[in-house]
Amino acid sequence: MGMGIGINAGPADAGEIKGYQEPVACGVWFTSTGRILPKTIKFQDREGTLHTLSDIHVITEEEKFYCGIPTIEFECDIMLGETRYLFRLLYYVERQEWKILWKNRR
Repeated sequence: MGMGIGINAGPADAGEIKGYQEPVACGVWFTSTGRILPKTIKFQDREGTLHTLSDIHVITEEEKFYCGIPTIEFECDIMLGETRYLFRLLYYVERQEWKILWKNRR
């Protein structure tokens, strides 16, 4: 009879990501210890206009698994004029792909 030893030994799964993920290009800085620091992002809006945002402020950074997919999640904000925009940047490690989820949409 198994006593549950080793059954839950894998990484905790955060489940599904809620919200609409938009693809972005992300310029990053790698520190000497291998840490990733997002610096700029580029994305297209619904009208097809290309936008570039720089001076990103990373609030938190966390390695997660969403439905078993390894992801690094960055909680970020940026000031544009007098408005502060909050968003999450998701880096899918295996696909080497960046996505953005806006918390307060323009």
